Amino acid sequence: MHHTYIELSRGALTHNISKIRKLLPPNTKFAAIVKSNAYGHGMLQIASIAVDAGADVLGVNSLEEALILRQSFPETTILIMGEIPNMEKYATFLEDKNLQIIVSRYEEVAFLAGLGTIRPEIHLKVDTGMGRLGTSGETTLRLIESLRHDGLPLEGIVTHFASTEDNVEYSYSMLQLQKFREVIDYANSLGYRNLNRHCAASASCLLFPEARMDMVRIGISLYGLWPSQETKFSFDYTSYPDFSLLPVLHWKTEIVHLQVVPAKSYIGYGSTYRTSYPTRIAVIPVGYFEGLDRRLSNQGYVLLHGERARIVGRVCMNMAMVDVTHIEGVSLGDEVVLLGDSGEDSIPAEFHAGVTGTINYDVVTRLHPTMTRVITE
Repeated sequence: MHHTYIELSRGALTHNISKIRKLLPPNTKFAAIVKSNAYGHGMLQIASIAVDAGADVLGVNSLEEALILRQSFPETTILIMGEIPNMEKYATFLEDKNLQIIVSRYEEVAFLAGLGTIRPEIHLKVDTGMGRLGTSGETTLRLIESLRHDGLPLEGIVTHFASTEDNVEYSYSMLQLQKFREVIDYANSLGYRNLNRHCAASASCLLFPEARMDMVRIGISLYGLWPSQETKFSFDYTSYPDFSLLPVLHWKTEIVHLQVVPAKSYIGYGSTYRTSYPTRIAVIPVGYFEGLDRRLSNQGYVLLHGERARIVGRVCMNMAMVDVTHIEGVSLGDEVVLLGDSGEDSIPAEFHAGVTGTINYDVVTRLHPTMTRVITE
């Protein structure tokens, strides 16, 4: 019996893919980004639903993630977006025509090109203003020249926007897009044609039609979450009135202990909460190990029988305490919702993010991978 588990809605994820696809040109491919355990949702479970729903590509950060996926999806195209240190050690695994590998350096291109007739697609990363992977400016142009001079192949070219989701003013994103187009034109002029051009993650895909190009890389919005309130605000001014995203994840647990404590009792480590009336305390088997942020102590709440119940005292490593005095009929084993809907109320990831000073990405990605994930319809 799993006291704490995550439900994943097949219907919600399929809905999100369908809605985003309707924004895309007919030939633009959909890369479902399932890196980092599918943003905490469960990589294999989400990948299975996404492939069934028509995703063309599965995107991961590392070779290790790609190898896990490959066992279950032998023919699916997998995009590796992060660095592969000591690439030479993994030559056998990289001899895979259904891999797309993003690279930043000449040496990486040369190594992958030398794998022989069975090799991955090579996608060159261009740094247009993120300041992370790739090269920029004249360095990029000289790199492409060197690749062409030595007869090395390129199948794709890629960049990443730095701040689309943080603003409602997009001049920096437009500057990045202009730089990317200039590099594409230069690569074309040297003979690298029919490149797989991709730059749009969730926010830029939603907001910039011109950035959708040949493929989009959809991460946070795949899971029914908006990249930011700024993105949602800007999108609301576009001409897609029927667009919606549905959260895929419900995080649930159950009550494992109940007791009534007198008024003026202290609850939890550090005695940070003191009751002011006889209080019925429910204990749930979830703490910061499982992903319930300690900063929700005395500030967060859960849903029980469709009603809000406040977290009291400090969130422990594997437990938290909840005041259920005001809720009738509470019993051991009753379902408790940590994220998601109960009755007419809900706790979105954005609530946890607002209380703890972070973003919804962080809230869901930190959910512990050992918790059971169950696919529901």
